Amino acid sequence: MEKRKWACLEYGLLTVAVLVCFLTVLHLFTGQYFWKQNVYNTYALQADAWRYGRLDLGENYSWLEIAEYQGKFYCSFPPFPSYVLFPLTFFFGSRTPDGFVLLLFDVMGVLFLYKIALRLKLSPEAAAFCALFFTVCTNMTFVFFVPSVWFFAQSLSFSLAAGAVYYALAGKGGISLSLWSCAVGCRPMQALYLPVLLWILFKNEKEKRPGVKGWRIIWDKIYWAALPLIIAVSYMALNYVRFGNIMEFGHNYLPEFVYEHKQFSTDYLAGNFKMLMNLPAFSEEGKMLVDHFGNLNFLWVNPPVFIFIGAVVGACLKREKDVAALGVMTVVLSAAYLTVTAMHATMGGWHFGNRYTNDILPWLFPGLVMFLAKHERLVKWQLPFALWGLMFNVVGTVIVYNGL
Repeated sequence: MEKRKWACLEYGLLTVAVLVCFLTVLHLFTGQYFWKQNVYNTYALQADAWRYGRLDLGENYSWLEIAEYQGKFYCSFPPFPSYVLFPLTFFFGSRTPDGFVLLLFDVMGVLFLYKIALRLKLSPEAAAFCALFFTVCTNMTFVFFVPSVWFFAQSLSFSLAAGAVYYALAGKGGISLSLWSCAVGCRPMQALYLPVLLWILFKNEKEKRPGVKGWRIIWDKIYWAALPLIIAVSYMALNYVRFGNIMEFGHNYLPEFVYEHKQFSTDYLAGNFKMLMNLPAFSEEGKMLVDHFGNLNFLWVNPPVFIFIGAVVGACLKREKDVAALGVMTVVLSAAYLTVTAMHATMGGWHFGNRYTNDILPWLFPGLVMFLAKHERLVKWQLPFALWGLMFNVVGTVIVYNGL
């Protein structure tokens, strides 16, 4: 036991070291350093405005996506990242150290994945590999190291979702659901994955109290909902006092969605589903062309998705009921997520890969690890997929950030 404890610590430190080294190399190739002032700092501007008792930003910032409503200018994104930055504005004003905050959350995210894998009984070395596979070998590469408003929220959401899964597995429902609520405050579509947490939590409680009826377990743990509800109410209150609608955080009041086209529409489905599966174009010389405003096949840039699908099929064929149940549930929820995402007008905007699909990754992780824990010899077969994801995303990311 003592030997495993030290091995877990050792591989945990190595996992963090690999992530930090990886991000440092990306900074060197792109010039996007941790300490650089974030130009696309909408969240810091909003947090600083709150410090002065103002809900609007006070002025329009032409280089940012700003919502205009009744003559005032507002942040057009869900608010939780501003909650994180608010205390820092008392020391830095609107020039908060976003790069270092992002790095802290990146480290938290990979550690949560590592701890999930350990809790599900993977060996420390396999747990470290899987945690890195889902971070540095995926399209999170593009968003993990730059604190621009869009990527900052997506990175925080990833880490908070991973934390929610970890604490659900640990049986700490209040913390788990609170972190989920925080993740929703970064990326609202994370709300779809609540059933995953509830299934894990209920299953754990049922194992602890096998003779107790389900309704009784739910009633005994109803207090878990208190803090998540408070967090959710804070979002709704902020939305209401700004836009008169508890569900409106401002994106519908961006000029392009007010004057040009709708933010969400079924008219976008056909084209955006095609973008989910896009294959790259090639030049006459045989070089792959990278479109800075285009999407690539999400299985190419996020190979863990392919491995996860294989694990779900394997669990069903082997009749591993718990793994199959969680896997099928996650597949259904992810399909719903991708469908709603495909109804969005932009599908990610300026980026490499297919960054909106990154949001499903932390929710796929526990199902895959549960399967691998029963068949750890299969972990090594992820290596070629990991190498593909690492090289493909790093090269694409460097190309796009350098405008090549």
